[in-house]
Order: sequence, then C-alpha cells, then structure tokens
Amino acid sequence: MLAALLVATPASAQSSGVLLVTATEQIPLRAYAELMTAGVLQLTSGAARDIPTIDRFRSIRCSLTGWKPVTVMAASEALFDSEYAERRLLPIATRPVGVTAVDVRVAELERPERIAELHKTIGVPEGGDRAYFFLVLTSGGMTRYYPFRIKTAP
Repeated sequence: MLAALLVATPASAQSSGVLLVTATEQIPLRAYAELMTAGVLQLTSGAARDIPTIDRFRSIRCSLTGWKPVTVMAASEALFDSEYAERRLLPIATRPVGVTAVDVRVAELERPERIAELHKTIGVPEGGDRAYFFLVLTSGGMTRYYPFRIKTAP
C-alpha cells in the first residue's frame, strides 16, 4: 500500500518536464513540434488546443533528463506550412535549479514592447493565435520545439 502512495500521480504541473512560468502559475508545455524534411514544423505530440497563451512571461523550467535548452524562436503560424516563414532566434540564459532542472530566462520576452516588436518582425503585428514562441530543446541528434503564445499588450 505504501508503494502505491509513492507512485501516485503528482500534480499536473509537476508531471511535465517543461513548465512555462508566469507571475501567477506554472503551465505544463505538453505539445511539441519537430522539423520535417520539407523544412516546416509539425506537431508530433499534443494538439493545437494544448498550446498555452499567457499574458506575461517570467521563465521556463526544463527538467527533461538528457534534453538541453538551446534557444527560443519567434515565428508565425506560417512556419507550420512554409519553410520560408519569418523567424527570429532569441538568446537564452540558463540557471541550474536542482540535479536535473534548469530555469530558462529569455530577457526579450520580459518586456511587452519587445514582444510587440517581435510580432511585427515575424509578420504578425496583431499577435494572437498566429504568433508563436518555441522553446528549442536538443538531445543527441533530435530537436523539439515547444510552442506557446504571449498576448500583445493593447
């Protein structure tokens, strides 16, 4: 019986290896995409409804053993259809927070005016459901793109 209690499912936020952290909550990033040979992204885990939209970005916590965060990419939904879609790579800073977890800071996503500028550069000035940010993780020769959205301030 004790063994059953020890393997009970943790809280939903803790069961995900990638958490999007805002000022008020931690949202599991369950959906991810992979780059296809045609040069477009395709969701290979989860669905569009699993992609969260937040008001304010604080950080991302990654605790997937063997996976390393390398960058964050800004792109429009056109990246799912065209290899020529506009995209921008954003620098990240990582900080260990335990044995396997790291916090990922993206300074450019901490200021609403910079998010609005990024939306313009990728061709989606209105932001919304057509503008994406992707945490890019690598492990060996594999790469995953974890999508999320940030609302543009009015």
